[in-house]
Amino acid sequence: MSNQMDFTLVETYFHISPGGAAHPMLELPAVNFHNRDISHATLIKAGDMVQATGMELAASFVGMSFFNLCITNLIFAAQYNRYLDLSLQNLTYQLEQHDDHAHLGFKINELRWTEVPTEDQERKAFLEQAFGSYFKEEINAIVEAIALSADVKSAMIWNQVGGQIHFVRDYVNQNIKDPALLSNFQRDFDVLVGLPAEVFNRKRNPFIHKPRYIDNPWAPEGEKLMMHSSCCMYECRVDGQKCYTCPRMLPEEREGRSKLVAAGAQ
Repeated sequence: MSNQMDFTLVETYFHISPGGAAHPMLELPAVNFHNRDISHATLIKAGDMVQATGMELAASFVGMSFFNLCITNLIFAAQYNRYLDLSLQNLTYQLEQHDDHAHLGFKINELRWTEVPTEDQERKAFLEQAFGSYFKEEINAIVEAIALSADVKSAMIWNQVGGQIHFVRDYVNQNIKDPALLSNFQRDFDVLVGLPAEVFNRKRNPFIHKPRYIDNPWAPEGEKLMMHSSCCMYECRVDGQKCYTCPRMLPEEREGRSKLVAAGAQ
């Protein structure tokens, strides 16, 4: 198999690649988020870039970016049968400004990987060990460190994971036309969702989630939007408002927003 791998998807949506951001305003070793002072200062900078009104939004976005590393390996295992070395020691965290929003992501310092077995039972055992170790040794602690440095509860970050992974699954199912790749992705997705709760040091596996869908007022009748599994705190910015798919939005709020969208389309 060629050593070439296409990072277009994860670079576009998760800003993770060997090349990294073109013009980062700030970058630091990913492990530095374990340092409370550095983490706090970085969150402040990230918040300033999106006009945050407190620490919640930056903690939410930065915390969730670390879960994108796991999703990246889910995608590359399905596509290339490769499990990338995305250990924090091998990553540089980057913040890049884009007009009214920021990109938060990672530059992979050295592109290396382990081949993932293709036989079902061997593959399942490999990925259970790989994903399990990754959370126990890397992700759990870094998410708690980010929450601590922002003085927020880590559950605010963890509770978003279920919606994120199911959004990715829906995207893959709707946009990938290769049946073999879809089968690989679902098989590996099931491994991640099947991991025991203790892997995450939580009471339940955070990837277990039953998605809910609502009508999409911006699209033709019949198209749906997936609700977030938890609030992403996007409203915690200057002139911010809840996402249309926020589970904290009251039905009457969503109906009012939908009417505004409809009126704007006329």
